[in-house]
Amino acid sequence: MLAHFIDSKSFQCGYFDDRQSFFEEYLLEDISETEFEYLLSNGMRHFGDYFFRPRCNGCHDCIPIRIRPETFTMSRSNKRTVKKCEGIKIKVGPPKFTEKKFELYLEHKKRFPSLQDDVEDIDNFSVSFYQSVPFGIEFEYHYDGELVGVALGDFTRNTFSAVYTFYKNPHPQMSLGVFSILKQIQFSRECGIKFFYLGYFILKSRSLNYKANFKPNEVFINNEWVPYKSDNGETLVSNELLNWKNSEFLIKETQREEFRGDMRVR
Repeated sequence: MLAHFIDSKSFQCGYFDDRQSFFEEYLLEDISETEFEYLLSNGMRHFGDYFFRPRCNGCHDCIPIRIRPETFTMSRSNKRTVKKCEGIKIKVGPPKFTEKKFELYLEHKKRFPSLQDDVEDIDNFSVSFYQSVPFGIEFEYHYDGELVGVALGDFTRNTFSAVYTFYKNPHPQMSLGVFSILKQIQFSRECGIKFFYLGYFILKSRSLNYKANFKPNEVFINNEWVPYKSDNGETLVSNELLNWKNSEFLIKETQREEFRGDMRVR
């Protein structure tokens, strides 16, 4: 793996108006499957070859969360969601860029004001989601012959990582976002995947706390994965302990020949 270090700077948090975000971030190339799984298991996320994880000062509310597909159980609400989306047709394959997907992405963003400063132009969209994705997989959702949703993920022998989903609901009663996650979990179970990564969970954020509804699940606290919500919804970690303080760099310049035996830094 070849690592390029980024001189990180703080920026406006997308979830809390009174906070600044700060990332540990790198550009990583030539990543092996084993290295990629290691990065995911330590709270790292990515868009293309840009990898990051929070390292904010004074705020530790972003918590990596994952489930084990083999133990996941659908709730009554999940089952209702699947039933309401019965008309959705799914196509799974390698990520493939189209202008139609960019248009759908822009339409999706209009419903989420916090995303307005994110990817804005078609070139950045293509680079972020469709280039440098050696483990990439894409779920397309169609309704009455029209593309209504796209879910981008990463797929290895042991892991599935939900990267980004954008969509428009064909009918108000449909919940295509939840439906998409359920279908990705189902896919992971059928493939014998051990861990399904949902990204970051923030208890105080309405746009991210829904992730704990997929149960049972685990959260990354004190650099270890611990059970959070049981299959019956019992909370196993108190709110006071629900924080992740990332104080160490996952990749260090001193590790020139140490990281998994083939890391190079420049």
